[in-house]
Amino acid sequence: MSTVEELWLGVFQRLCDATAHQFKGALNGVAVNLEVVRSRAGRGEAGGSALQPFAEAAAAELESVIQSAEAMLALARPSRGPADVARITRDVAVLASRGAGPAESDEAGGRRLTVDKGVERLGTTSAPTSAARLAIAAAVLAAVEASKDVVCSAVEDGGGPAIRVSCGERDGSRFALSDEVVSAAYSAGVHLDISESGATITFPT
Repeated sequence: MSTVEELWLGVFQRLCDATAHQFKGALNGVAVNLEVVRSRAGRGEAGGSALQPFAEAAAAELESVIQSAEAMLALARPSRGPADVARITRDVAVLASRGAGPAESDEAGGRRLTVDKGVERLGTTSAPTSAARLAIAAAVLAAVEASKDVVCSAVEDGGGPAIRVSCGERDGSRFALSDEVVSAAYSAGVHLDISESGATITFPT
């Protein structure tokens, strides 16, 4: 049976694969728009109104790249101190949403992944960081694969930090997690309560 760390590495690779196309596309968008600004400025077409749309587009694409890179690096680094449930959820959502497609493209078949503000109030957990990362990322990826509308929300049960990963509209797809992931997380003190529409992840305090 694979260890928690091995399972997390596999899930992390899936997250990186999911966002790779968008990451490259955003970098290409930065390069193209900056080249337009450079070439027009070189020809003396440096009017602010003419170049502004290209500069703004480059800035927006660059911000997307920065967010993805920061999330990827945060999840790749060894943990320092207790695992921060909210931070892990945010970083996983950034990468998973990049792979799912922007929310504004819903009408064209894109997907939406939302992290409710209540998640920010969740604290840290005594569970190993790799186990927390594994449970959250595996659940979010499974939800994105099953639904066009995924929501991560805090569960107020008075116990340890808990997150609900919920699937909205589904096209006959069923939310599913491998028994190996569930078992590995459980062995580290992280409980996953699974249904056809998502999972509730409860962490030890």
